[in-house]
Amino acid sequence: MNTQRKPVMFYFERLEQIRDFNSFRVEAVFETHKEAEQSGRKPAWYSVIGQFRPDVQFQYPEFPVADFPCENYAKLFAEMCEQYITDQAIAMTA
Repeated sequence: MNTQRKPVMFYFERLEQIRDFNSFRVEAVFETHKEAEQSGRKPAWYSVIGQFRPDVQFQYPEFPVADFPCENYAKLFAEMCEQYITDQAIAMTA
């Protein structure tokens, strides 16, 4: 059994960069494609994927903003990001 903790990774430098996205979703990520095809396999981590706003879209329409070892943490972070980009009072505090 591997007891090593998986780190939480954030792929942005400043909180304001979250405003470049207009929605977020959680996606399970597996170590290999084969693991993803096998039913019952546990994902290696969960990515929070941000969908870029049309006016800031780069080469790709979406980009991972964070990786979490636990699905619930990823869902919570995605909800917090959604709240941040939609609630003007919160957005003004950053």
